[in-house]
Amino acid sequence: MAAKTDMGLVRSNNEDNFQAAADLSSGRMGWVNNEVYSLGDKGALLVVADGMGGMNAGEVASELAIKTIRDWFRPEDITPDVLKSRYSIEKFMNSAIVDADRRIKEEAAVHPESRGMGTTIVVAWIYESKLYVSWCGDSRAYIYNPKAGLHQITKDHSYVQTLVDKGTLTRDEAFDFPDSNIITQSLCDALAKAKPESLMKPYELCDGDIVLLCTDGLSGMLRDHEMEAVIRNNEHDMDGLTDALIHAACEAEGSDNITVALLQVLQGGQVCDPSVFEETEKWLRGAGRTPAKNMDGGEIHTRHEHDDIWKYKFIAAVAVAIAVIVIFITVGLPGIKAFIDKKKNPQTAVEQQDVHSRDMTVKDVKKEEENPSPSSPSTATEKKTEGESAGTSNKVDQTGDTSSGTSAADVVSIALKKDQRDTLNTNKNKTGLILHKEDSENNSTEVTDVGSTKGDADEEKK
Repeated sequence: MAAKTDMGLVRSNNEDNFQAAADLSSGRMGWVNNEVYSLGDKGALLVVADGMGGMNAGEVASELAIKTIRDWFRPEDITPDVLKSRYSIEKFMNSAIVDADRRIKEEAAVHPESRGMGTTIVVAWIYESKLYVSWCGDSRAYIYNPKAGLHQITKDHSYVQTLVDKGTLTRDEAFDFPDSNIITQSLCDALAKAKPESLMKPYELCDGDIVLLCTDGLSGMLRDHEMEAVIRNNEHDMDGLTDALIHAACEAEGSDNITVALLQVLQGGQVCDPSVFEETEKWLRGAGRTPAKNMDGGEIHTRHEHDDIWKYKFIAAVAVAIAVIVIFITVGLPGIKAFIDKKKNPQTAVEQQDVHSRDMTVKDVKKEEENPSPSSPSTATEKKTEGESAGTSNKVDQTGDTSSGTSAADVVSIALKKDQRDTLNTNKNKTGLILHKEDSENNSTEVTDVGSTKGDADEEKK
């Protein structure tokens, strides 16, 4: 193991912090550069944090983050429940990072001069020949193997990486992009709670592997192939390798603090298979990946994938809301308006119903007049009335009087039509009274106008 930090050539202070522990079961958070250790039953630990905020506030944030990790990784807190599965281990690591975020925010609240501070963090836990990594921000983890070369295994939480994910930039273009220092997630973000990310799956360590954690003071100064060349030339000396990497970063520009933490696997690992990095490379290029599964079988998404999922859910929710509003306006409002009008003016509603019923009655009468039915009582009665009226007319004609102008049948028909149009619910009953109320003595229909006509006829006859 080996770990070092350097202020660089431009900064006047060092806001980076780091921690290494060769044996977590010993209860001592320490290491000696280039010392060879056997892996304990609770594993080994590497942590790197890159503070930000200026005026020593960044240094405070990174130191609080490292201290929180130390507190969480005490031997008595690494219980069998924590070590029972991959998911419990990653949950433990992520919880430690979230707690560091909480502590830094509390510190900023108590000390106003420290407001605006923050830090990135990357934590690597080597346990039972596997590497578990959780991170927040753009501090990185790499794996180097002589057979496979150097491979980045974490994805930056940065603005540039979002452009790479969208296909706007390639990874090579992202290195020279002017806004490469803008991060999208960190500890002590005032607008959001920390959301640490873990590897798609734990990495199976191989013989000859070198685990490298670093701040962007190294990864932002040297391209991956330049870092790989330095490592290949110093792969058997971890202490010398840290010095060589820091020197190369300073030679490139050295505009930021530089921190490096290394761990080399000498034996007990697997045989390296370079193809294991293909999926990770696609993921980093923004070419997509096969989602890992959580304990419930659900997919484990990156932060950016979660953002896209919530974006699509929001769009769907807005579409549903718009549809509901449109349906309410087109269907609901007219119904509500009619209901309110009915409550306010019940008489008007009844009158409208009466008018509608009256209109229907008039239409039925007109239809019956135009197309009389042979079996219709009304038609039969009309025929009978016409016959009686014809008889009355003949009596009038016998007296030679032709000046009356209107026959009794016409008068009955007029009275019938008038009564049919003015009557709503008792039309048929009233019509029956007019047409069927006969005088049993003289068998003549009792209609006022008809009676008058008959009286006139009898007067002239006399």
